[in-house]
Amino acid sequence: MYIVIVGMGEVGRHLVRVMEHEGHDIVVIDANAEAIQFIEDHHDVMTINGYGASHDVLTSAGVGRADMVVAVTDHDEVNLIAALAAKQLGAGRVIARAQGNAWTAHAEGVRYGLLGVDVVINPRVLVAHELARIARSHGAVDVIDLAQDRIDLVQIQLTEEARHLGKPLMKLTLPRDTLIAALVREDKLVVPGGADVLMPGDGIYLIGKPDAILEAEEYFTASREARRVCIIGGGVVGSALAQALIADGTEVLVIEQDRDVAEALSLNIPRATIVHGDGTDAQLLEEEEIGSYDLMCAVTSEDEVNLMAALLAQRSGSGRTAALVQRGDYMPIYQQLGVDIVLTPRSVASDQILRYCRGGGVQNLTSLEDGQAEVAELKVPRGARVVGVPLRRMGLPRGALLGGIVHGDQVIIPRGDDIVQAGDTVILLLTESARPIVERMFRARGG
Repeated sequence: MYIVIVGMGEVGRHLVRVMEHEGHDIVVIDANAEAIQFIEDHHDVMTINGYGASHDVLTSAGVGRADMVVAVTDHDEVNLIAALAAKQLGAGRVIARAQGNAWTAHAEGVRYGLLGVDVVINPRVLVAHELARIARSHGAVDVIDLAQDRIDLVQIQLTEEARHLGKPLMKLTLPRDTLIAALVREDKLVVPGGADVLMPGDGIYLIGKPDAILEAEEYFTASREARRVCIIGGGVVGSALAQALIADGTEVLVIEQDRDVAEALSLNIPRATIVHGDGTDAQLLEEEEIGSYDLMCAVTSEDEVNLMAALLAQRSGSGRTAALVQRGDYMPIYQQLGVDIVLTPRSVASDQILRYCRGGGVQNLTSLEDGQAEVAELKVPRGARVVGVPLRRMGLPRGALLGGIVHGDQVIIPRGDDIVQAGDTVILLLTESARPIVERMFRARGG
């Protein structure tokens, strides 16, 4: 594919890295000369130093023949204008990131056809909904909805107190309709075998039907869903999260430093408790009894504020702590300091965009552990090698797991005798080495 990317911030650089690795022809545009120099030093792609919404700049980038144009600068208006102009110049599909309050009307954070732009994504709203799913879980640090919410993939961090440590996976009797899809140890993700043993500090990914996943989470942790949640920051993420939690019947406290924003929240979310104050003020947190909350989410636009608020809440005894990180390279620091849940809009935005760059019937794509693996939903074409073959005889390579089969209204968490039929949607967890082999297996013969 011929792809033009406007904006070389965190998201833009990540997209370049992934798309270049996959062999796409890429042109990048950025008004900052240093950002362009960084790309030239690290990637073999065409670069243009200029204003991304300029007709002349877009024309020189060849957007008229581009299969896709992605606008991900830090300015919503630039992204929307660039995407719309590219569409008018003949681009195949255009995607824009828009993060402000003006673009939060859609409950899921994704809008189609807005102002003539094919897809407009608001990663802040998407992050808020991910945090809401985590709040509903029983101890998960990440929850990914698959197959139109009919299958869940959750990540659980195993502590010294976790149950069933030291047992080979083949001896674990997990709830029906669940599987251990991946194991993360010392920052390395693998698809485990039956002889692998769980250890303290491991992270595991469980896949299964939503009700069964809640039962499986309890198999490893004593945590329950969060019924009382404190949110530090009432911006786009905080307000969207508060509304999602209130809809679930959760008790919500929001601490917001800007008086005008706090007053607007009081009017817009009357069922939440809104406090005007500094989320890093230890005395205020003590007065609000932050230690009595099941979950504390620090979601301001300042990474340092989020980290400090999470650490203060942790020291006060909050059940779990979550923090938003704008800079992806800060994530390991937060985790090393003991923040339970660390999310970044960069990965959310990248996952949303990358799914549109795949052919072969891919309907959804989610990256795990900074790209070590991916979860793909794809429709099985007629004539694929795997059609009609039982899973035990399918010959999936090491590093691949078939985690789910959607056959009409039926959802199957597969075992050895289950088969895939043409037209089914399958959920696949793939490491980088396994992906090319599996793509061939699930491709129509001659395709």
